[in-house]
Amino acid sequence: MVPTKVVIADDHTLFREGIKRMLSLEKDILVVGEASKGDEVTKLVERTKPDVLLLDLKMPKADIVQTLLEVKDLNPATKVLVLTAFSEDENILNAAKGGARGYVLKGIDFPTLLRAIKTVHSGGVWIDKELPAADAFEEIAQDQSIDFGDAREGNEAVKVLTRRELEILRLVAEGLTNEEIGKKIFISEKTVKTHLTNIFDKLKVNNRFKAALMIMGRPGNADLMFSARTTKSQ
Repeated sequence: MVPTKVVIADDHTLFREGIKRMLSLEKDILVVGEASKGDEVTKLVERTKPDVLLLDLKMPKADIVQTLLEVKDLNPATKVLVLTAFSEDENILNAAKGGARGYVLKGIDFPTLLRAIKTVHSGGVWIDKELPAADAFEEIAQDQSIDFGDAREGNEAVKVLTRRELEILRLVAEGLTNEEIGKKIFISEKTVKTHLTNIFDKLKVNNRFKAALMIMGRPGNADLMFSARTTKSQ
């Protein structure tokens, strides 16, 4: 059995070492790295490519949503399980917006943590139903769980795009405006425009319609799916 590779990111040394020690006793789990600061997380994920990242919400030198987005972009296969002491709605929703697959409080017992790790690793979503915003977390997490790998398969042109750029291009192909895309994936309209500029540069096209044609593969299909608003300029 191939063990589940786990990275633990928490600025409290005693807590981090305790979790590592308990996880190390599990035959099907391998702790491949630890981070104590937010700016260490993405470098560690890029180097070790863990299956699951246990991530504390409040760490020095970290913005939780930005960290989550960077992790998703660097290694889409890494599932993030937030392990924190904070249960407020805002924290839970921010974690979901960034792409976290699970959210657990530090007061849980170890068997529950193990189940949470295995659930998110297998593609599921884990959050205590008694937590505020639990339903919203599940809805957002499920909505963001689309696998974009099939879009890259056999399509050399779009392989140059990051996961986030590919996600935005798919939404463009569905006929969403910049404003609608921003609301759907929780970024500003200005950020959507910046991503589109990068997409156009990488694909060597000058408008939304041509860019979307490249992801659709078949122009006829794209014509059927497009609404008139996709022809608007960026």
